[in-house]
Amino acid sequence: MRGDVAVTQSTEETKKRILNAARDEVVTRGVLGLRVARISERSKVPLASMYRIFNGRDSLLAQVMLHIYEETFAEQYAVVQRNLGGTSPISVDDIVASLPPPKSATAANDHSIRNQVMAVAAVNPELRRLLAESLREKRKMLEELFDDLDSRLPAGQSIDRDVFHVLVFNINWLYNDLLGEDGVDNERHRRLMMRLVVR
Repeated sequence: MRGDVAVTQSTEETKKRILNAARDEVVTRGVLGLRVARISERSKVPLASMYRIFNGRDSLLAQVMLHIYEETFAEQYAVVQRNLGGTSPISVDDIVASLPPPKSATAANDHSIRNQVMAVAAVNPELRRLLAESLREKRKMLEELFDDLDSRLPAGQSIDRDVFHVLVFNINWLYNDLLGEDGVDNERHRRLMMRLVVR
């Protein structure tokens, strides 16, 4: 029995090394630049072992893209928790200040990575399935967050959840990034959110 545990731990460690190497490849070179041979070299795992663990390139790509998506979500959620956590009353200003602005030092890179995840999901059924499961979990987390925020807003105000579900979390910032100076700036975004987030 102890041998099985050791093999499982060894396989999990190997899987982690492969995923970390694949993540670095995607972040550095993009999805189109990802090469399984480089991942094998970086992770020091033979190609045959990689294919056995992940059942092929598409499965590996699905796992690493899901990891990247969840990593970006976790980073943004941590900002929200840092800005809005606790039990004290909050205002619309507090909520809007916690939203990621369209223009920041890391925005274009974050947007690019998220768009790559969505592009891969369009042609990779396993990633689409994994993302759907992940998004259902994220939606539950957000509903709990919204319940908490509603309880701390001034009387008579509540979060307009449709704004978040339809607009904020489904917006495609790629177009805004491509427009550069002609795109929506942070102040214009803040003013729009101030008008929209509570009802």
